[in-house]
Amino acid sequence: MPNTHFFEVFRGASLAFVLRGIGAGLAFALNVVIGRLLGAEGAGLYFLALSVVTIGAVVSKLGLDNTLLRFVALGANSGDWNKVLGVFRMGMWLAAATSLAAASAVFALAPWIADHVFGEPLLTSTLWAMSAGIFTLVTMTLLAESLKGLKRIGNSMLVSGMLYPAISLTLIWPLVNHFGAPGAAMAYVLGTGAAAAIGWAMWRGNVANVEANSPWFERATLWQSCLPLWAISIINRGILPWTPLLLLGIWGTADEVGIFGAATRVAMLVTFFLTAVNTVIAPKFAELHAHGELEMLGNLARHFVLLTTLAASPLFVLLIFTGDWVMGLFGPEFSKGGTALAILAAGQAVNVMTGSVVYLLIMTGHEQDVRNAAILSMLLMIACAVLLIPQNGVIGASISSAVAVAATNIYASFMVYVRLGVLIIAPGQGKP
Repeated sequence: MPNTHFFEVFRGASLAFVLRGIGAGLAFALNVVIGRLLGAEGAGLYFLALSVVTIGAVVSKLGLDNTLLRFVALGANSGDWNKVLGVFRMGMWLAAATSLAAASAVFALAPWIADHVFGEPLLTSTLWAMSAGIFTLVTMTLLAESLKGLKRIGNSMLVSGMLYPAISLTLIWPLVNHFGAPGAAMAYVLGTGAAAAIGWAMWRGNVANVEANSPWFERATLWQSCLPLWAISIINRGILPWTPLLLLGIWGTADEVGIFGAATRVAMLVTFFLTAVNTVIAPKFAELHAHGELEMLGNLARHFVLLTTLAASPLFVLLIFTGDWVMGLFGPEFSKGGTALAILAAGQAVNVMTGSVVYLLIMTGHEQDVRNAAILSMLLMIACAVLLIPQNGVIGASISSAVAVAATNIYASFMVYVRLGVLIIAPGQGKP
């Protein structure tokens, strides 16, 4: 494998490690502050509202995040700036319309959701405060993915991982002290909104001097890519990560939701290194596949699987053996969530050890396989959740979530081998 591709990704990933590390630290601090200020019950209301808003955002994005990443990367790499600006404008307008509609729907339905779905009347005001977050989160995410497609890794990481928690942290104390859980929701909306505004300015600055006389992109091509990805996104970023928490909110208590929500966010730290690599490696996958360099693509993927697994191992061990202490940072009520944290961390460890397989399939045009992996995982997760959550609460939700994460990545790894001949877990090997 030529060193140029490896070191290009490694340099970008090194920057991403630093920025993602700062962002992860800020996000962790934000969640700890939420737990400390609101307690388990108040944090539970916040996480329930966040789950509704996040699912609304995932649906509203129409699968455009990965589509914009893919076509912006391909257009920028080939110098076709008409395609870059065309797909960006079309995607952003579509997402703006759908996300504003979804935000309005959540605001209008907030009392019904709080009373009839979760049986938590106090949730209404938090949903009202956070509903606009559907629009701000969608806009922030699509801008970050578009900047990633331009290989502006620093800008993308600032928008997606650093600005929101930093801004929210500066606002959360006065807002929570004055408004309670709705104040935390306001901090979320203001943080994501400010990050989106800065991301828009960064995008404009990066494309200000490009040659694009007639920005245009074929609508049929956009839909052909984003519709399969839409179904995938709804399952992978909406149903799979949030359904255990939602069902726990229905069958359990707000306190349990708060503990599980905090544990979920801590467990995501295991994927810190993988997420940083994905930020850089996804556009490279698209570039190498477009040039027919499949062997190089496979070697690159395997090298970074090894790198991220080694880097994440100490953190995984820490969360497994000191889970009660880590959860106790959120407050005394959270310390009993150590076992749940260990289970969730194990699921994320499988994610790390299989690497960027989902991005590998998407960037090489095999979106249908990612959709199938998502459907399989969803069915397994729902079965586990229905069987385990009513009787086992937080532990049942943790097992359901971990099973879903592991199943997605194991199936995707198998399909990477079938479609591309790349055996992710065995460096240097592939189909004969």
